Amino acid sequence: MRLLILTNTLDCLGENDAVISNAFRRSGCEVVLGEVNSIAADDYRYFTRGVLLRAKGLPYDVGSSALGDRGPYFLDECHLVWVMSRPQDRVARDVWQMLWLASQHAAFVNSIEGMMFLNTKHALGHLVPKENRAFSYTSNDFSLLWERYRQEEDQCWVAKPPNGFCGENVFLLPPKGPNVRAILQCLTGTIFERYAITPGSALRGFRADYAILQRFIPEVAQGEKRVLVACGKALAWYGRQRHPDDHRSNILQGAKPIPVDLHSGEIELVELIGQRLMKHGINFVGVDMAYPYILELNMDDPGGLYDAGLVSGVDRSDKVAELMINRFESAVLRKRCHPPG
Repeated sequence: MRLLILTNTLDCLGENDAVISNAFRRSGCEVVLGEVNSIAADDYRYFTRGVLLRAKGLPYDVGSSALGDRGPYFLDECHLVWVMSRPQDRVARDVWQMLWLASQHAAFVNSIEGMMFLNTKHALGHLVPKENRAFSYTSNDFSLLWERYRQEEDQCWVAKPPNGFCGENVFLLPPKGPNVRAILQCLTGTIFERYAITPGSALRGFRADYAILQRFIPEVAQGEKRVLVACGKALAWYGRQRHPDDHRSNILQGAKPIPVDLHSGEIELVELIGQRLMKHGINFVGVDMAYPYILELNMDDPGGLYDAGLVSGVDRSDKVAELMINRFESAVLRKRCHPPG
């Protein structure tokens, strides 16, 4: 099997780039690392700049550079494609379009449709049972969110962008908080202020950002857990201990990974979500939870395997490779019987 991992850079491998490529190489697979932002077409056959990793030798470390001759690799000549990183905003539309077209002729670990439409907080309502998700409002109208908050201003709320990640612009809104109005205005684009300061600014372009107003979940104070689910199976997990000066549990925001256990209810819940995602072509996901609530689903480059291995001493990447190879081996056989061209 030849696996193509599409990532942002070949000069500084991320956690999943290194850990997963090492696991597939140990399984006897060829691994190509390619640049997701360099997708191109040769007479409508899609390729990327990449490196075929050495079949043998030392494993790659996080932060290392992909060694080898760099050249073009066609997606339809790979048995399996794993989009590990989302493309940069400037080229995202073109890249997603070309990747979707390429996916008609190559197997993808996570479907382009799934990554485009389910890799967002909007999707929790579709994938997570009602009793396992926090009550929330979504709008790009500041006045609507502000009115909702005022109707229950004795509650503690969280406000955040639906497509943010790594804890970016996630705000804790206390009961009757003095800055809540300003925060909601900021998250939705401060459009009224812009129009007042610069009359006619509406003609310069639409500006009304979406935000989610979500009831605060007390269970979060006890700590969040990140669970990696591969082919519907919970494989690795760890807890996230918040920085004492921050309400967010993101590692990038100062939280620390800690060893934790999962009880049967937690495993059952994340595997239910994993099975639902597989129906949409999503076979690898990071699930953030504070049981009984699901907080977020992460489908592009979800951290977890590396940190879970550090805190538990158990590397589960070989099991990920085994599950993926078994799931997609029929696609490999079809490819061998019907090579591209």
